[in-house]
Amino acid sequence: MTDLDDTPAAGVRGRPAAELQGLEDAIVERVRECVAADDFAERARVADRDGVLARENLRLMQELGVTGMPIDPVFGSAGASLSAAVRVMEELSYRDASTALAINMHWGGARGLAQMPSFPRRDEACAAIARHEATICGGFSISSDALDSRRSGVVCRDEGDAYVFNGRSGYASMSEAAGYAMLGGVLDGSDPEDPTYVLTVGRMGEPGLLDHRNWDAMGMRATGSSDIECRGLVIAKDDCLVGRMRTFQFRRPIDTVYNTFGIGAIWVGLSRAAFDFTIDHARRRYGYMASSSLDSVEPSYRADEPWAQAAIGNMDHWLGTGRALLRDMVERLDDYQDDALMGRDQVRTLYHLRRMAEEVAMGAMKTCGAHGYVKSRTLERIFRDLIGGVVMAWKTDDLRHKLGIGALGRPIMISGPGGT
Repeated sequence: MTDLDDTPAAGVRGRPAAELQGLEDAIVERVRECVAADDFAERARVADRDGVLARENLRLMQELGVTGMPIDPVFGSAGASLSAAVRVMEELSYRDASTALAINMHWGGARGLAQMPSFPRRDEACAAIARHEATICGGFSISSDALDSRRSGVVCRDEGDAYVFNGRSGYASMSEAAGYAMLGGVLDGSDPEDPTYVLTVGRMGEPGLLDHRNWDAMGMRATGSSDIECRGLVIAKDDCLVGRMRTFQFRRPIDTVYNTFGIGAIWVGLSRAAFDFTIDHARRRYGYMASSSLDSVEPSYRADEPWAQAAIGNMDHWLGTGRALLRDMVERLDDYQDDALMGRDQVRTLYHLRRMAEEVAMGAMKTCGAHGYVKSRTLERIFRDLIGGVVMAWKTDDLRHKLGIGALGRPIMISGPGGT
């Protein structure tokens, strides 16, 4: 069993220590080789069709040592570097973006746990995750079939030696395969202006903790992002972390990068997949109308048409600059001395990657046209998954607005899957 002391995990490193570079490179290479197999891609296709997690693909990532990367002590007190994380996410999402996103959200939960003070359930979950034997989910968003935040979420009440949790929340990515769930609720009777918040770890399947298995989205269909619900879930107080809500709400930029740039790397991997599909399609697509029809346009390959070449050039620009900007941000992560500057650069990078996802998704669809739009071709799933990134909480216009505020020397705050 992995020994974890009471000290919260150290902050994220952008680059690995020199003695760990080879270990991280080896994991990335093993992931690249694993996902290149035809059966890996086929399982991703079937999982997307059925709207369920590709469990075998997830199991392979556990065997390769991916799921525990943020807290596995073999990488030192800070876990695997952000450099390794974004490379793994890019390689995995090129073939299976849903599994990549589920693992990335699990990573965020794992790091969050590791940075907490010790309590029994936290220690149990951390040890299992570090051994690559378990994953964790967390539902803190509005239920997927609801629209009003006031009608979603978890509350708890004090029952002597325990807290009792009730309520439902959504987008608990990885819930189908998770062994644990991070849960939090406002304490009944606490000051509504400064409420008390209770955080704990649930064991999936225990009495009072339900996974509704109701995830049914247009894209990212195999992330297992279902609603989870507490119905009279009883947790001993020794297994809870209690504090003012405001102490849990905000995180430093460094504490969000695993989630934020892991998702950015997924966008890069998907954009690479869309770009490569478009190149292959343009080279093989010939003419417009069937040869027996009255085609008034001189037929040619799509790759020879100037408008398509320009569209591909635009895609190439966004993919190339997005990937370079992400890698540069990761490389410079360890050198920041100022949270405000890191935050602005984080927003700038995220904004560019969002624009990249938008431009590449639409560029691929417009360039490939109707014959790329059909469901029998992989672009259909790639496009839906890329749009799944576009609908996330970070909005392009809002990010641009925040950049302007930051440039004026004012503090900025963004909210999204990585936290606030």
